Amino acid sequence: MRWAKSVARAEAPPLDEWPKLDYSTLSKEDKEFLENRELAVRMLFQGAKYADIRDVTGVSKQQTIQITKTCLSRASDGKIMGFRGLLPFTRTSRNTRRNEIKPKRRDQQGGMACALQDTLARYPDLEKKLIAQVRKEKKEGLIPEFKIKGSHLHRLFLNELEKYDPAKSGWPFTAKYRGIKSVVLFMRDLLDKNLGDAVRARGGSDAKAHFATGSGISPIIPFSDPFDAVEIDAHHIDALFTVVFKTPIGTEVESVLERLWLLAVVERLSTAVLAYRVVYRTEVTAVDVAGVIRDAICKRWVPKDLTLGTLEYPPGGGFPSGLIPEAEGALWTVTLLDGALVNLSNLIHDTIRKDTGSMVNWGAPGHFERRPNIERTFKQITDNIFLRLPSTTGSNPKSGRAADAADAAKRYRIRADDIDQLLDVAFAAHNGLPGQGNFYNSPLETLRQLISGPSPPVMVRKLPLSGSTRVRSLLRREVRKVRGGIQSGRKPYIQYENALYTNPVLSMSGALVGKELTIYIDDEDLRSVKAYTSSGYELGVLSAMRKWNLTKHSLATRQAIFQLVSRRIMVLSESEDPVQAYLRYLAQQVEKSRKGGKGSAKDATNLTRVAKEAGEGIPALAGPDSAVSIQAVLPGGPRLRLVPLSGKRYKVTNR
Repeated sequence: MRWAKSVARAEAPPLDEWPKLDYSTLSKEDKEFLENRELAVRMLFQGAKYADIRDVTGVSKQQTIQITKTCLSRASDGKIMGFRGLLPFTRTSRNTRRNEIKPKRRDQQGGMACALQDTLARYPDLEKKLIAQVRKEKKEGLIPEFKIKGSHLHRLFLNELEKYDPAKSGWPFTAKYRGIKSVVLFMRDLLDKNLGDAVRARGGSDAKAHFATGSGISPIIPFSDPFDAVEIDAHHIDALFTVVFKTPIGTEVESVLERLWLLAVVERLSTAVLAYRVVYRTEVTAVDVAGVIRDAICKRWVPKDLTLGTLEYPPGGGFPSGLIPEAEGALWTVTLLDGALVNLSNLIHDTIRKDTGSMVNWGAPGHFERRPNIERTFKQITDNIFLRLPSTTGSNPKSGRAADAADAAKRYRIRADDIDQLLDVAFAAHNGLPGQGNFYNSPLETLRQLISGPSPPVMVRKLPLSGSTRVRSLLRREVRKVRGGIQSGRKPYIQYENALYTNPVLSMSGALVGKELTIYIDDEDLRSVKAYTSSGYELGVLSAMRKWNLTKHSLATRQAIFQLVSRRIMVLSESEDPVQAYLRYLAQQVEKSRKGGKGSAKDATNLTRVAKEAGEGIPALAGPDSAVSIQAVLPGGPRLRLVPLSGKRYKVTNR
């Protein structure tokens, strides 16, 4: 009695707070048996004598003491065992062998209970090595296997044990199967005891990500209001599409594009899609991410002119910026991104974060569960559109890929121009579809109720308006020094990405030569930049010189052009639009690869991307009368340009 009281005061909470057993599913006999054991413990804590406990419950003194010890022990969950310890045969410690392991005849049965535990107890370092292999812990220079098998762990066990028992005179060397069953059971028990370690050691990327969810613990930041947070992610479109090119003789050629990317912005609370973009390149860049953020804030959605058969927008569907006035230009508080390198760029971290006044939360790479809404939306779009197309590439290399996806894309003319219409309707339908997460309201209706009306429950932040445009357009900021002046005789200008920029005001401001200007750059349109002096005085819009201000082009396009120029593959003249020259060059590359029987997916994708940037149609493929010029450098001589005249004849010029 004295022992039980002291333990109860030191460690045990009140009896009413102990974990309990559920007797509802037990038989009458089992229920009565456990109730008597529980009553015995309660009477002991109330100060009853052992004789009285035995008379009332039928539980002896020794049994009462043992049951109480079990109830006061710690369970595997770290809590007190409590009344869970009433169950018979409840163990509070691991099995241990008390007798020495004696030699055993080869076919003798029994006598080897807890032999592995006894061996590991004698050699603690051996147990640490086995645990490190199973859990993939890097200790003492040990290189763990990716997913070690029981048989391989047994071999490691024997090899390590030989260091302690070179003569191989004891267990398991004297056993018939050398203890392989014991080692396999040891590994299974180790994995079962800590599911988290097991998933991290042996689970795939999806299993690891899923294991991080459903813990029953509420997040620190609940995001309980609209526009508290948005999720942004990129998804590889699981289908192949084609683009059509005109040949010099007027016929059409279908060319398959590389797999494209889909970028989207999803509002966290309502799961409404705010904006999306299709990226025509092999990898998403920071400019693409900044562009889709700019679309979500600065663009007002209007329905597209649908040309695909019976495709139409569903009733009540659309995007918040076009249907809810209060959502147009709305800003959010937290931007949830993954850990991809494009999201770690200064453009995202500095420009976007500062201009929107929002925080950026980067999730760990591979942990898509941090952005569940956008992942769920991508899955719906994939299942409803891309996996149903005859040119689908499947959700993974081993599942769902069409037998001849590229041929099907050509045969059925699954055009890239149709993607925007399909996605616009699909996202509009998603925004108008009631769901359980919104208490059977649609995402649009959820936002409308929370932020719309004369006295909405929640007020959202917005960028200020200046006329019909936003004052700050989430543009990149750079500082450039003004060049030119009296000595060189050149009018003042600045240089950005190998192009010169000026305007009438700057060109006549000699006092600014040598001073620094702050310029605001739209990476999707480098034809002009907006400039300010160091004191904040606005100089207006500076236009690019030497024909760079004619055709709309992005930063990626300009860098690609100058990469070709530096490699002496292209030559830019004073009178030639460099973007149009680049389009003709890409068309020439598509034609070459097509005639050579090679896949032109990369060239076709680049050509389509640049044409879409420029807002123009895709140029005709280069023919014998193409105006694409070729550069030639003669050994020891000057650089020459070969301009095609007709057929295969060229005019040589050094201009």
